[in-house]
Amino acid sequence: MHVEQEKKEQLWTVREILNWTTKRFNEKELETPLLDAQLLLCKVLNFTKIQLYIEMDKPLNEQEKSQFRTLVKRRLSGEPVAYILNEKYWHNLKLFVDKRVLIPRPETESILDFILQNKKNSDPKIILDLCTGSGCLAIALAKEFPNAQVIGVDISNDALAVAKINAELNSVNNIEWLNADVSHIKVFQELKSKYNGFDIIVANPPYVTENEWLKLTPTVKEFEPKLALVALDEGLIIGFSILKNIEDFSLLSSHAIFAMEMADKQPQKLKSEITKIIQYNHPAWDIPINEWFTLCDWERKERFLLHVGS
Repeated sequence: MHVEQEKKEQLWTVREILNWTTKRFNEKELETPLLDAQLLLCKVLNFTKIQLYIEMDKPLNEQEKSQFRTLVKRRLSGEPVAYILNEKYWHNLKLFVDKRVLIPRPETESILDFILQNKKNSDPKIILDLCTGSGCLAIALAKEFPNAQVIGVDISNDALAVAKINAELNSVNNIEWLNADVSHIKVFQELKSKYNGFDIIVANPPYVTENEWLKLTPTVKEFEPKLALVALDEGLIIGFSILKNIEDFSLLSSHAIFAMEMADKQPQKLKSEITKIIQYNHPAWDIPINEWFTLCDWERKERFLLHVGS
C-alpha cells in the first residue's frame, strides 16, 4: 500500500495539483483559490494559463513539486500572490512588486481611465504623482504622454527603488523620482519653485485609520507596508496636506486635472463645496468644469476627489 501511495504521489498531474491546491486554499478562505493555484503553478512550470489547461494530464517531476509546495506554503501563510511571484499586472503594465510597496489595486485604474478619457486630445507637459508607491500611475501616464515630464514623489526610498525598477521594466525614461514627505509644506514650496504648475496631478496617499488597519485581513496587515496605508486624523491628514498645499501654491495650471484616491466618503470631509457626484463610466462623462466633484468606483463608492480646469 505504501508503494502504491508513493507512486500515485509521484504521478500527480496538473489537474490533480490544481484540484488539491484549490481545495486547500478554499479551506483557508482565501479570496481567489483557483486563480491563486493557477498563478503559482504557472510560475513553477513557466506556463501561460492556456498552456496549463492544454497540459492538464502532465505529471509534475520532483523538483517542480518541491518548488510548488514552497509557494503554496507561502500563500497559506497569507502572503499575497503578487509578492510570491514578484509581479502584478495593472492597466497595461507588468510591474515588479515586493513588500516595499503596496500592491496596485484595480480601483486605482479609475483615476487613470478618467484622465485618459478627458485628456485624450491634449498634450500635457508636466505631470505630478504624489505617493507614487510602485510607480504604477506615474509610469502609465509617462507611457501615455511620452512628451511629458513626470515627477513621482514618495516618502519611502524603498518604494522609489521599486518604482525605478518598474520604469525600466516598462521602458519609461521621462520620470524624475523625488524622495519627500508630502505632509510637509517645504515639498510644495520646492515643487512651485522648480516647476511652477502642473497639467496633471494624481495622488494616492495613505487614508486608512489605525482602527481600520487593525481590522484588515492578515494578507494586507501582515505583509503590505503600514506606512503606505495608515494616516492620522481619521485617515485624512496626508490628503488634507496635499489638497491645501496644491491650492495654496497654485500648483494646478488653469486647464489641469487633479485626481486623488481616498476611502469612501472621505472626499466630502476634505471639500465641503463638492458640487457633483459622477458615477464611474458615465456615458457622457458629464463633468463640472472648474469645480470640485467626486467620482465613484465600480461599487458606487465615492472615493475619488477631482477637479478639471477649463
